[in-house]
Amino acid sequence: MRTDLPRASAGLTIVEVLVGILLLSIIALVVLAPLTSFFGLTTRSAQQVSATQQAQQVLEGIRSDWLTPGLYDQRCATAPLPPGTSVTLSSLTLDGAVTGSAGLNASCTGNAPDLSPVRRVSVQVTVNGTQSVLNADVARP
Repeated sequence: MRTDLPRASAGLTIVEVLVGILLLSIIALVVLAPLTSFFGLTTRSAQQVSATQQAQQVLEGIRSDWLTPGLYDQRCATAPLPPGTSVTLSSLTLDGAVTGSAGLNASCTGNAPDLSPVRRVSVQVTVNGTQSVLNADVARP
């Protein structure tokens, strides 16, 4: 006499296993898809931080140089600018009105003195396509 096992103890069919794998794959895809975009955000954030740090270093270098009145008058910096960096200077009155714009002089000698009481320094840095701009007002020493 043949006894059939009840359906509950007979195990899983191949179709049921395949459906289970398909469902797990869909759930994994839904969970992991946003994670890949987070990796892209992390890369962009690192580039932005790098560009901002470089701009801050350039700006602090200029401010440090300009503690010497002669270097302030010459509108120059003693350290060369890193690649991808540009500096724009705006002369200001004590009230903050812009009276003119100029670039940073490459040499600290032989330039006509600029006796502006305040200058706005704008440092723009581009690193791997990511741009950072920092501005600071620097008073005459």
